[in-house]
Amino acid sequence: MSDSEPTVQDSNSVETFDLAGDLDLEAQLTLTEKADQPAKSTAAHELPHTLSADDPQNPRNWSSTRRITINLILTVWVCALTYSSTAYVASIPTLMRRYNMSQEVAILGVTLTVFGFAAGPLLFGPASELYGRQAVYRLCGLLFSAFGFGAAFAPNAASLLIFRFLVGFFGSASINNVPASIGDLTSPLERGRYTISYALFAFGGPSLGPLASAFIQQYADFRWNLLVMAIFSAILSILVALIPETHGPTLLKWRIEKEGKAPPPPPFSKIMAIFKIALARPIIYLFTEPVVMLVSLYLSVLYGILYGFFEAFSIVYLDIRGFSNTSFGLTYIALGAGFGFACIVLATIGQTLYEKSAESDIAKGHLAQPEARLGLPYIGAIISPISLFLFAWTAPFPSVHWIAPCIAEGLFAFSMLLIFTGFIPYLIDCYQMTAASALAAGMASRALVGSVFPLFTLQMYHALTVQGSTSLLGGIACLLAPLPFIFRVYGRRMRERSKHTAVNN
Repeated sequence: MSDSEPTVQDSNSVETFDLAGDLDLEAQLTLTEKADQPAKSTAAHELPHTLSADDPQNPRNWSSTRRITINLILTVWVCALTYSSTAYVASIPTLMRRYNMSQEVAILGVTLTVFGFAAGPLLFGPASELYGRQAVYRLCGLLFSAFGFGAAFAPNAASLLIFRFLVGFFGSASINNVPASIGDLTSPLERGRYTISYALFAFGGPSLGPLASAFIQQYADFRWNLLVMAIFSAILSILVALIPETHGPTLLKWRIEKEGKAPPPPPFSKIMAIFKIALARPIIYLFTEPVVMLVSLYLSVLYGILYGFFEAFSIVYLDIRGFSNTSFGLTYIALGAGFGFACIVLATIGQTLYEKSAESDIAKGHLAQPEARLGLPYIGAIISPISLFLFAWTAPFPSVHWIAPCIAEGLFAFSMLLIFTGFIPYLIDCYQMTAASALAAGMASRALVGSVFPLFTLQMYHALTVQGSTSLLGGIACLLAPLPFIFRVYGRRMRERSKHTAVNN
């Protein structure tokens, strides 16, 4: 699709980057979409400055090649982070001997990294809305890489664990803010395709980590495993530092400053007040916005199940089935296959479903609704518990061929991607200019659950057996499966009652 072609959404809306009258900080620069907020939008001629929909500086008007390249760099950067979260696992036995650690302490290297995913977005999400994506990406990319090298050369267990937390903390700017950058670059109709690559790399990284690290660990010292993570992140961080700013309000502010028409800077006390409000926004959204609350609950539980699932793999394939470390690493190919097949379905069937749903909304006299994103999550919500039950009752029995649990893994990966690639753009469509904060709330809750799960899943699997534990996870997935259907029926009503959603008509 060329950039000049009208889309379902474009033909019904005019987007402008508007400069608010009281320019007290970047937070006062807001993006309004007239079609989405007709009661609040202002005619362009009444504003002193606007960055119109056909302005070349509008990131959505950049060439397709430029936008695709930026999207690819950003999403592979996400992979560098998620890869490092699980690649560490292969080095745990060696780290236990090298640093004289217990298994529980060694596993903290995973837990603290994922906990960093929870803490970082609460700062970097709002910061990107205040100061732009570029500044946050450059600072966090530098520190993400630096602490990765610190972990590789850590002299003791304590410093290793501290560095692992900092890797997750600063690296979280990628996994949280990249979807917001995708929102900057794309119209609603394009957004689904761009989000596919984000989801693929976000979930492909944890699958690639054990596969690659198993081979590295077999032929090299554990430090090389950690060094590969650091080098991977450093290369991508350099590329990310070279991409241009995509945040519309920040681009507008730069234009105003270049023209010499920016108002005097506000007093420091006002700056701090605005910054505190911005920092509090993800927490406020998480506990007061039903859309964010329910989406975060659903995705957090699935994220926790994913990390708990990883713990089951080692028990099933190493302890019960007697696989070698290399053969065990190869079982993660099943996850990659599931993610890959999901991408094909999303790029074909998923996009068609969204376009038809959007056209149906327009035929009824209103804009394409965010709920149009939820066609495939219905399917994912059904497949997810089925895959867990299939794994539970095939994996722990050596008499059952190993392909059966691998198929279950692939189905689970397939369902996860269908669900996440529906709900991530759904949140972006709902909150738009504060999407980074909405995503930060969800990312923080997901990472918090994901960091806790590895602490008790080993004990759970030993106490309840693989069948019982995975069946329990499947039961939880069953209880949450109706949520996509609930959003389809009641989502618009929840948005209409919200004070913060950008699309509420």
